[in-house]
Amino acid sequence: MKLKIKKIIALVVVGLASVLLLAKPAAAAEMNFAVQAIIPENQVDKSQTYFDLRMKPGQKQDIEVELRNDTKKDVTVEIQANTAITNDNGVVEYSGPRKKKDSSLKVDFKKIAEVQKEAKLKSGTSQKVKVHLKMPNQLFDGVVLGGLYFTEKEDDSNKTKDKKNENQIINRYAYTIGVQLTETDKQVKPNLVLNSVKPTQINFRNAISANIQNDQAAIIKDMTIEAKIYKKGKSDALYHTVQKNLRMAPNSNFNFGVGLDNKPFKPGKYVFKGVAKIGDKKWILNKEFTIQDKEAKDFNNKAVQLEKDYTWIYVLVGSIVIIILLAIISYLIYRLKRKSKGK
Repeated sequence: MKLKIKKIIALVVVGLASVLLLAKPAAAAEMNFAVQAIIPENQVDKSQTYFDLRMKPGQKQDIEVELRNDTKKDVTVEIQANTAITNDNGVVEYSGPRKKKDSSLKVDFKKIAEVQKEAKLKSGTSQKVKVHLKMPNQLFDGVVLGGLYFTEKEDDSNKTKDKKNENQIINRYAYTIGVQLTETDKQVKPNLVLNSVKPTQINFRNAISANIQNDQAAIIKDMTIEAKIYKKGKSDALYHTVQKNLRMAPNSNFNFGVGLDNKPFKPGKYVFKGVAKIGDKKWILNKEFTIQDKEAKDFNNKAVQLEKDYTWIYVLVGSIVIIILLAIISYLIYRLKRKSKGK
């Protein structure tokens, strides 16, 4: 028995060694610089390491971030000032304008903040970068949320290496410092709107996408959304999902996905029924939508690991069986009638 166990362990070790030898290593990424916010006097919560500033209409202010290079090589840092958005995982993000500006956004951080595009850091040095803030002249309630986004600029030699090693996983890390601006103490409450519902694909898998908007200047935390998809006129849910601990930036939207469990799209009319909860507050988010025949076929053709629908085969086989049974019964009745007439 012990000998068998030793053999099994040896096989596992050999198998793992084979995998490690065959796998291509991911390119290691190191943070070659560090950033730190220099907190000013008008910081609301001085315990925070991000900027949480009380501002006034028309106010101009320079805030500073210290960049530090502790490595033995020179580093160029790319800098962006971005408006906060909500990505499709329900996470607040500052990495750049991958989405269109939300229709409800009135005070845009990207228009308030101005910063140099890059900073060059010599080995073993630090540098302070100024961010110029210019508030709108009109007073606003609620929160303006943005972020300062720092990434190391790739040099030409690294870009050439990346092209040669296309199969490698290249990790690029970034630092983000949040900037939260307010002018009043008024607590603006969030409000959710269901803008649209449509078929889509997430990682080449069929899904229903519901665009949900927070149209107020309020940050949303710890939100739960439960959603069900119904065939119109039916009471049984076809698909069901629950997502918890979602967040949303002020005046932003995101696409909430309901997976189809690798099932194909079927043309027809459907109903999305959603319930969103933030603490004691609840929103009912319902909307009818239609899946057209062409888009169903297009998505189904592109989908991976799609379960085939064999319903038509079952119907055909069932129909044939019923026809055969009816034929047999008719034949037996016919024979019985002939026998009774012969008597």
